[in-house]
Amino acid sequence: MRRSKWLGIASIGTVLGGIGAWAVYGTPDVQIATAPVTAGPITRSVLATGTLQAVTTVEVGSQVSGLVKSLEVDFNSLVHAGQVVARLDPSGYDAQLGEARAALAQAQADLLGFQTAADDAKVKLERAEALAADDIIPQSDLDAARIAMEEADADTRGGNAAVVQARAAVDQAVVNVEHTVIRSPIDGIVVDRNVDVGQTLAASIQSPVLFRIAADLKHIQVQVNVDESDVGGLTPPQPATFEVESYPDETFEGTLSQLRLQPVAEQTTTATTLATTTASSTSSVVATVVSYTAIIDVANPDEKLRPGMTAVVTMDGSRLQNAIRIPNGALAFRPPQAVLHALGESEPAASQRGTDATAADVDNTELRDVWEYDGKRLAPIAVRVGLADAQWSQLLGGSIRPGDVLVTGASLRQRSP
Repeated sequence: MRRSKWLGIASIGTVLGGIGAWAVYGTPDVQIATAPVTAGPITRSVLATGTLQAVTTVEVGSQVSGLVKSLEVDFNSLVHAGQVVARLDPSGYDAQLGEARAALAQAQADLLGFQTAADDAKVKLERAEALAADDIIPQSDLDAARIAMEEADADTRGGNAAVVQARAAVDQAVVNVEHTVIRSPIDGIVVDRNVDVGQTLAASIQSPVLFRIAADLKHIQVQVNVDESDVGGLTPPQPATFEVESYPDETFEGTLSQLRLQPVAEQTTTATTLATTTASSTSSVVATVVSYTAIIDVANPDEKLRPGMTAVVTMDGSRLQNAIRIPNGALAFRPPQAVLHALGESEPAASQRGTDATAADVDNTELRDVWEYDGKRLAPIAVRVGLADAQWSQLLGGSIRPGDVLVTGASLRQRSP
């Protein structure tokens, strides 16, 4: 009897101990990560991708057609203004020059004949006028002498015009011959060559580009397209930094020198699929993205940076010196269902979260939720935010103040014995 009694008491103790152990070790432990609301500066970084280019790049072309006879420079050649960079075969233009000079000589000879005829006509007219004054010759002879004089003068004027025209043809032929020798218009370095010896150039439709010469690679530019939402925060001149893939461990510095007014519009197409009970259809939405071109001046004394390199540029955009700042992690936080279940809560509907909407309704920005934890439950607070950087977002409206602690993360940790 006594033994059975003690066995019963031991069994009850074992059961109660198991229930206590489950209560202590079997329930989940909610882990909450928080961050405070603070007051301080917010600087939005503008990130853009651009291309390095020379400050001045000149395309050297040919004004005449012909066969490339020789190339005097190549890639990376240093050139000076007036230096010969290429020669075309001048034989055809030399022949044209000879023909033009012959035509000029013929026109000058013709003009000499016209002038002689005019002088003769003038003498005859003077003689006819003297004879007519004495009534020695009839009036018709005098009229004929005057007509001959006028015709001689007209021939002389035509001869003068022909000489001028022939001389212009000679000048044009001389220019064409000179254009067969192609010279550099500036001091610089050859960054591109598009022709080879023996190639035929056709300049009748469009001037072919033989070389591209960069004026000075010790000073280059980065050209980037900045989104219209970031343009308002940029003020030339201001510093900028950028990186290139060729030197991944280096950061280069430059100065924003120009923000061009001409917009750059690009259209993007987004396809959406609508499914029905019987079929599906796809529609496209075309959106226009507007950006503006920014020019960043860069010193390149060792010429490590080269035209065409892709640069990832970072600049300081819009700034606020003393803003109420919400941690971005708090705006991104949404409590997991498992955490809410462990706390005995359910996620509130959107209409239940807007208790602070009136306080937050200072502009047309969208309502966002942040969460507070009082040690027992999670409570959402509706806020509106403005300028944001990588860490903070500006509070525009909502019932939170600097020093308030917001939830940035929540997880469950299972207790174990």
